[in-house]
Amino acid sequence: MRLLAAKAIIIIIFFVEKRVFSYYWSKGLSVSLLFSKNYIECGEKVYLIERVTNDKLLPLPVFHLKFAVDRSFIFDEMDNSVVTDFYHRTDVFSIMGRQRIERKLGFVGTKRGVYTIPSANITVKDFFLISSFAEVVDADATMYVLPTKMKVPKYLDIFSGIMGEIKSRRRLMKDETLFRGIRDYQTTDRFRNINWKQSSRGTGLKSNLYDYSQDVDVKILLNLDTESMIKPEKLIEESISLVSSIATDLLKQGLSVSIASNAVDKDGRDLGAVAGGADMAHAVLIDRYLAAINGSRYYEEFLKIIDHESLDRVKNVHYIIVSPYHKQEQTEKLDRLLANGSSMNMIVPYYNTLGFTPDRDYMSGWEVDYYGA
Repeated sequence: MRLLAAKAIIIIIFFVEKRVFSYYWSKGLSVSLLFSKNYIECGEKVYLIERVTNDKLLPLPVFHLKFAVDRSFIFDEMDNSVVTDFYHRTDVFSIMGRQRIERKLGFVGTKRGVYTIPSANITVKDFFLISSFAEVVDADATMYVLPTKMKVPKYLDIFSGIMGEIKSRRRLMKDETLFRGIRDYQTTDRFRNINWKQSSRGTGLKSNLYDYSQDVDVKILLNLDTESMIKPEKLIEESISLVSSIATDLLKQGLSVSIASNAVDKDGRDLGAVAGGADMAHAVLIDRYLAAINGSRYYEEFLKIIDHESLDRVKNVHYIIVSPYHKQEQTEKLDRLLANGSSMNMIVPYYNTLGFTPDRDYMSGWEVDYYGA
């Protein structure tokens, strides 16, 4: 009788525990995943933060947190993970009642792009480790990995040539009656241009930004169509990195930079253009735009961009065209744009196995190693 009574009690406890657990396990439970930064440079280390809060008395003895991120993320610890098309991670721990657990997972972003963790799966086992309860929770974590910046000598030579073209169109002295805005102070700024009123607000030194009487705005035109049917993605990545590097370095010189391209995002939506700006915050805006590129519209759309610029007939614009494609139909349109009175540099990324011979004075080649990493 005692044995039967004991079994009956165990069965009652089991079913009561299961019923209580099934009702209360998700009460007061919150899970979030977030990146420690909204954006990073390619190759920079950052942290993915897991936060689990159990705001009730009932403890959760076995808690599984599962999620997937892009396989280009290289984590410090690869335990409890499976790498396929994505990096699938499962973390297991116990969480007591009224407890909050936070974990930081260090990793390096190795590839340009916009990365999201839309959701995570949680699975909890009861005290008897028999019954499982699962739920999908929204994560909505997003981070930008910005394009790689060029630092090699051949880039410095190209950028030096661009600045030479721009400086030839500018006067040496600024017209301080043409106030353009305020930016962060740079060591090259004159002392008398410091805006002391803005600087006193505690956000650092600020400088007044003035137009030149014959100022030059820089507009970068990026074409993402290539002539190569094999490994076009490598030429595209080089083109994007070139644009990012040039835009950042031009902004460091205090120039206004805008961008137009035939780019689309991962959903095939037109990314449009980036309007002109002249401070370093604008560099981040441009880099986020470039990070979101995931393809392009037809090449004809890029030709329409050139036609539109030709119709505007703005003479104080210096154009920088970055395009792996350089057939005659494009160069003829660029010739007409140049004839309007603008200045221009064109950079053509090409594979070293194919070679490149410029047929315009404004054209420069950017050699890309076909067999390189």
